[in-house]
Amino acid sequence: MALLPLIDAALYLGLRVETLQYLTKKCPKIGETRKLNSVKTEQGPMFDESELSSYAQYLTEPWPMPPKGKRPAIPKAFQDDVKEESYHACAICGHMDNGEIAHIKAVTKTLNNAPSNLIYLCPNHHTKYDLGFKVKSNVTVEEITAAKLLKRNARCRLLKYEAYATKSLLSLIKFVKSIEQKVGAAKTGNMREIYLSELDGLLASIPDLSKASQEQAKKDKLTTEPEKALAKIAPEIAAIAAELTSKSGRNTTRNKAQRLISQVEEVLIEIDEVDCPCCGGRGLTGLVSDFCGYCKGSCVVSEAMHEAYDPDEIDEVECPRCGGKGTMGLAGDYCAYCKGSCVVSEAMHEAYDPDEIDEVECPRCGGQGTTGLAGDPCAFCGGSCVVSEAMHEAYRRKYNR
Repeated sequence: MALLPLIDAALYLGLRVETLQYLTKKCPKIGETRKLNSVKTEQGPMFDESELSSYAQYLTEPWPMPPKGKRPAIPKAFQDDVKEESYHACAICGHMDNGEIAHIKAVTKTLNNAPSNLIYLCPNHHTKYDLGFKVKSNVTVEEITAAKLLKRNARCRLLKYEAYATKSLLSLIKFVKSIEQKVGAAKTGNMREIYLSELDGLLASIPDLSKASQEQAKKDKLTTEPEKALAKIAPEIAAIAAELTSKSGRNTTRNKAQRLISQVEEVLIEIDEVDCPCCGGRGLTGLVSDFCGYCKGSCVVSEAMHEAYDPDEIDEVECPRCGGKGTMGLAGDYCAYCKGSCVVSEAMHEAYDPDEIDEVECPRCGGQGTTGLAGDPCAFCGGSCVVSEAMHEAYRRKYNR
C-alpha cells in the first residue's frame, strides 16, 4: 500500500486535517486505546492506505457504552468536524441557529459515532428525520445520505488542492455547476432544499478563494492557461458570490449560481476533472460508506483515468453471502461477511465458507424473522432471521428444545 501525506490522508478519510491529527494522538472511544498510526519521514508524517482503511472501519464499529448514560458521547473533535463540513448550517435548509449533531443511522441500533455517520441539522429537521418513518412529509434516510455525500464531495475538492487556491476554485465552481443542474431535477422538496443549501455554503467560500487566487497570480505561481484565465476574472466571481451573504432570500441562490457559472464557462471546459466512473462521483461505495476503490475517495478522476477505467481490474466482487445487497434478514442487518460493504476482494470471495460464519437460523422463528399470523418481528432475533451459536444454545437450554 502507498504512503499518503497528511492532506491526502485527510482526503482519504473525508475529514479535516485537525481531526486526522486528533486521531493520531487520542483514541475517540472511551476505554479503548487504538490511535491512527503514522510513519515518521523527512517530509513529515505519512499514512499507509491499509491503516487508514482499517481505522475508518474501526470508527464505524460499535462504540463501548459509558458507565453512565444511554449512548456513547461524540468527541468534540468530531462535532467540530461535522459542523465545519456543513458550514455551521443545517444540511437541509441552511438555518444557522441552534444546530444539532444528528446520527444518519440510529445510534441506538449501531452505536456508531464515526464522522461518516454524523450530520449537522437544525432542531426542526433533526426531529423530522427522527420521525421520517412515520410521516410522509418528513426527511428520509435517502435524503440525509445524499446531503452527507454532497458535504463530503465538496470537502474533498477543497482538500485536494488546499495549497493551490486557483485549482481549488476551479474544482469548486465545476462542482457548483453540477449541483445547480441538480436543483431543477430534484424529485422532492427536501432534495431541492439540500442542493440550494449546499450552493449557499459553496458560494460563500468563493470570495476568499478568489482573493487567494489573485495573490497566487501576483507571485507568478499559476502554471496553466485555465488558472491564469480564472485569476483574471476572480474579482467578478467574488462579487457575484458575495451577494449570497446578504439577506436577499434563498430564491435568488440558483440565479446567482448560474451567473457565476456563465462567467467561467469557457475555463471550466479546460479542467481535466470528471466524476469517477466507479462510484459516480460519490467517493464512497456500499452501505457503510467504504472508500471507492478507484478514486480512493477523491470523487473525481482525470479524463485519462476515466477513459482507462476497467471495473474488472478493481479487486472487488459481489459478496457471496448477501449477493451484493450488504444486508441480511428482514431487519436489514449488515451482512456478517462483507460488513455492509456489498463487495469483497477476490481472495475473500474464494475463501468464503458459510460454515465459518457464526450464524444459525433463529430457533424461535425458524429463520423466518416473524412470528404469528400478524407477522410480528420475532421477539428473539428481532427480525434478523439468524442468531449466533451462543444465542441458539442459550435458547435451546432455556426452553429445552
